Amino acid sequence: MLAGGRSSDPRAMALSFDVFQVAPKPIPSQVPGYEEAVGTATWPPSTSTYIWNDTGGLLVDALITLEEGERLATWIGDHNAPLTTAYITHPHADHFFGLPPVRAAFPEVRVVALADAIPGIQGQASPAAMEVWGTFFPGQITTEPVLPEALNGDTIAIGDDLARLVPVGATDTDNSSVVNLAELGLVVAGDVAYNRVHQWLAGSTPESRASWMAALDTVETLRSTTLIAGHRHPDAPDDDAQRQIDESREYLAVFEAALGHSATPHDLIAEMSEKYPDHGNPYTLWVGAFDLLGTASA
Repeated sequence: MLAGGRSSDPRAMALSFDVFQVAPKPIPSQVPGYEEAVGTATWPPSTSTYIWNDTGGLLVDALITLEEGERLATWIGDHNAPLTTAYITHPHADHFFGLPPVRAAFPEVRVVALADAIPGIQGQASPAAMEVWGTFFPGQITTEPVLPEALNGDTIAIGDDLARLVPVGATDTDNSSVVNLAELGLVVAGDVAYNRVHQWLAGSTPESRASWMAALDTVETLRSTTLIAGHRHPDAPDDDAQRQIDESREYLAVFEAALGHSATPHDLIAEMSEKYPDHGNPYTLWVGAFDLLGTASA
């Protein structure tokens, strides 16, 4: 587990932020030949962000396993700022299944998401979906997910400060959003931008990939200096916003071109691996390649 390391200076401004990061987690591989070619399949390194002042705190996303949720709750408590709200950026279970220990530690916390994201979030917590999630993390996830309520409006109060919520449409899933703290020059991006980790493109279409490009354009208009990606390589050089936006755009463009002239999953994997040899979590790339190009062997 990796935690913190990129907080703002509380002496310089009313608001502060900190980042909690967990390392990749082993999962069963469902892709032919992955373990023989690469090794153990993993879920990507993930982050949660805490933004606070003297009167309140906002948690953005909450990881997936119960153990991660317990560690996250302890870490939040170490900040000596009351957690008042948890916000879920998009409908992926690895951003909210870790909430039960957080709510147990902070029973008054209000858990929210934008209204358009609620049906997708509920779908992630359906019995069928939870059975699938349980195959990835047996005995590690909650049986009673904490589901957010629909937020009325597009801001969240943190004491006297406001976090702005920006819907951006489809990225690696539908109804994604980011959290903008203009005072901090900060965007907490969920899965809209990735930081040196292979982007989740399984199930994507030309239209959804074009939407993801447009979402990155929207994030760029916020003119933030710092961007916290929901999936960040432990050795990423920094959290520079423009670098991550540019790199995420480039990855999508390279993937689109490679997909267009790849005959097999292995063609696509080979080209992307050559272009991005140091990106984290190659299993994500393999899943996308086999999903989009079938199970033919190179």
